[in-house]
Parts: sequence; C-alpha cells; structure tokens
Amino acid sequence: MNPVRIGFAGVGYMGQVAHLRNYAGRSDCQVVALAEPRPELARRVAAAFAVPKVYRDHHELAADPEVQAVVASQPHLRNGHVAIPLLAAGKHVFVEKPMAGSLEEAEAMQAAADAAGVILMVGLMKRYDPSVLAARERLHAYAAGGELGSLRRIHTHCYGGDWVQEALPPITTQESVPDDPGFAPVYPAGMDAEQGRQFQNYLNIVAHNINLVRFLYPGRLTVQAALGRRDQRLMHTALLSGEDGVIVELSAGSMRSHQWEEETSFYFEQGAVKLFTPSPLNRQGRGRVEVYISPTGKEARREEILPPIGWAFQRQAEQFIACVRDGVTPLSSGRDTLEDMRLMDCIFRAMILV
Repeated sequence: MNPVRIGFAGVGYMGQVAHLRNYAGRSDCQVVALAEPRPELARRVAAAFAVPKVYRDHHELAADPEVQAVVASQPHLRNGHVAIPLLAAGKHVFVEKPMAGSLEEAEAMQAAADAAGVILMVGLMKRYDPSVLAARERLHAYAAGGELGSLRRIHTHCYGGDWVQEALPPITTQESVPDDPGFAPVYPAGMDAEQGRQFQNYLNIVAHNINLVRFLYPGRLTVQAALGRRDQRLMHTALLSGEDGVIVELSAGSMRSHQWEEETSFYFEQGAVKLFTPSPLNRQGRGRVEVYISPTGKEARREEILPPIGWAFQRQAEQFIACVRDGVTPLSSGRDTLEDMRLMDCIFRAMILV
C-alpha cells in the first residue's frame, strides 16, 4: 500500500516536537511538503526532516496535488483561516485543539469538510492515551454490568504544572512570524474584544478536560453554573448535569509545579474509577487508573491499572494516517468536537467572575 502523503502547515514548537517527529521516517506516510512563513526556519526544518518541498503559506500547500492530508499546527485562532482553504481543496486536515476561536468558526470548518467529503480531525490527543482507553473500557463494563451501581458524580480537574518535562528541543531561529494581512481572529458572537480574548484563554485551559468527560461519559451534558477569577491566569469551576442526574464538576486553572496534575474521577453508588493522565510532552509518561469497589461499605478492594507506555501524540499521528488511508472517522473528529465548543461557549457565557 502506498504511503499517505502528508503536508505540514506550521513547523514551530508544537509543529516539530508534538507532531512532525511522529510522522517523519515512518513507512506508512511520507512528509512531502511544509508551509512555514519564516524562511530560515522552514529551510532548516525541511533539511533536518528530509522534506522535499517548502512553501510560504497554506494556500501554496493547498494547491499541491501531491499532498493528500495536512497537519496544521497553528495557534487555534488561526485554525479556521488555515483549515477551510485546505479542506475546500480536498485535503484531509488535522488541527490542534481548541478546534477554533468560536463555535461559529468551528461549524464553518466542519461544513467545509463535509462539502469536500474529507476528514477533519482535532488534536485532542488524550483520547489516544492508553490510560484513558483503559478507564473507558472499565467504565463501559461497569455501566453494562452494574457492579458499582449507578453513576452519581464526575469530578475533573487540571491545574497543569510542568507539561514539557525535558521534551526534545525544536529547531529554532531568531525570525519573527510575519503579519498575515488576510487573517483576522473570529471571536464568538456577542463578545467584545476583551471577552473574546478571555474566552480564548478559557478554551486553551479546559478543551482537553471537557472532551475527556464526554469521551468517558456517554450522556448529554447541560451547563448549570460557572464561577471564575477575573485575572489573566484564570481559575474556573463549572457545574454541569447529565441526563440521568449525574453531577459533573469541571475545575481548571494554572499553577507552577514540577509535576503535572490532572485527574478525572467517576463516583458510583458502590465505588469509584479515577484516571490520572500524564504530562503531555513526556514521551515516557504513563497514566494510571485506580478502581475502588465497596459493595457493602464495610469491605472494599482496590485495583491499580498501569497500561503500557504509549505516547498520546504518537498514537494520535498513527490514527490520522490510518483514517486518511482507510476513510474511517477519527476518535477526535471535528463533528464530535463541535459539542465541546458548544459546552465551552455556554460555560463561559454563564460564568460569574469574582
């Protein structure tokens, strides 16, 4: 089978460290072109990763008939600006999370993918982490078998910390990113510029965690209340409810720490399942799952699940290649991610700032 021919739109920090390194040198794909507006960075990265063609922007990439799919590693406010022309040109496209700067722009991106009959995948890489998949398997089994009784509450929080943890450094230059006169950020309808900027901060903080809850809990969620700080390093708490009366508490923020703190816990009548996800760029990081079962409340047993190491970014790249090759829907599709965007928009608009 011929390798999937991949182009890259953007080879800055995340473009190299989290993405390009997971595609270069594989037998099932070939990186045939990159588009990067910083000419020296583009030249050096192309030479280091043996990429034969270099373009100035995504429009030139879209015009290349050899390119089947594009990994667009851009600041999320540029996702629609970059992805929509690529999708319209018939390219399968991967974008980083959050999907867009507004629900309206995210919907336009998915509409472009639907019109062209191509795949739009969003970089919610935690869905590919072995610990997340192990937790999902257990949760589905308990829901089907009833061993833990009914689900009562979900609590998820991410206060961050060291998310890099000695990741391999990227190629860098002293060049600044040139202005793109065709780009203008698209903020949500009804928000002024300051609210729009705060919303982007919020999207960046909670996009993974609300997506994780939805991946692990199949019910539809409704926003009930939200509280947040006014300062720039925002701390947020939101309360949501599920169709079956499940209460969901979503807390997120930012802290300085040598470690990574992220947990998603499911509390049942007779036990709990807790998921601890690893620092994002730690290739050797391992998540874990804790299961607590207490049928009577007087005796209990615990189990710790340590899945094999499998870097989520690498597994995500493997899925994008497989989806382009086989035409299957990715676990983190654009269409599914629209629900994340809807919920985050609702939470932010409901938020009381203190």
